[in-house]
Amino acid sequence: MKESIRYLNNAKEILKKIPIEENVYTDVKPVREAFGTVYLSILEAINEYLISEKGLKKKSFPNL
Repeated sequence: MKESIRYLNNAKEILKKIPIEENVYTDVKPVREAFGTVYLSILEAINEYLISEKGLKKKSFPNL
C-alpha cells in the first residue's frame, strides 16, 4: 500500500498548489494531472491487493 498512498499524497500536493476562486479551481490542467495521479493510485492499490491477497505475480499482469 505504500506506493499507492504515495501516489495519492502526490495528487493532494498538486491540488494544494492550484488557486481557487469561488470554490472552483482556476486552472484545469493541474486538476486533470491530479486526477490522473489518483487513477494511477487506484490501479497500484489493485495491483498490491492482487499480489498480497491473491498471490498473483506481477509477471501475470497484462502489459499495456
